Amino acid sequence: MSGPRVDGMPTVDVRAVRDGLLISLMDDTKSSMFAQGSAEPTPATVRLLGELAVAIGKARGAVVVRGHTDARPFRSRTYDNSRLSAARAQMAYYMLVRGGVPESRIEHIEGYGASKPLSGMDPKAPENRRIEILLRSEGSAVP
Repeated sequence: MSGPRVDGMPTVDVRAVRDGLLISLMDDTKSSMFAQGSAEPTPATVRLLGELAVAIGKARGAVVVRGHTDARPFRSRTYDNSRLSAARAQMAYYMLVRGGVPESRIEHIEGYGASKPLSGMDPKAPENRRIEILLRSEGSAVP
């Protein structure tokens, strides 16, 4: 289930998965969640993650935060795609905790770089640049 599109806000997709509820925040052709090549979130991303933190804080279950990039080759003094995805996931974690999700509920933070694209047909598609938040069902096992 995808929510309505609001200009400047990341695209949000929420779906039930085997281990719980997967919330995906994705870039699109009109907006990005982070400054290019950076883990600095846009104001819209900060606002959205703050709102999600309130909802997740009221729910039960462990939380996993995952970062993904697209397949455009990227390397800077600080990051490559793998490090960038991990830094963005770390920033999302920070914003969730700052928004009220107890640190003790964060199971782990993962950075996948471009290794798990949503759009296999177009590895450079903007939706491959995403943050995923898995809200585990109580009792679901760690894979």
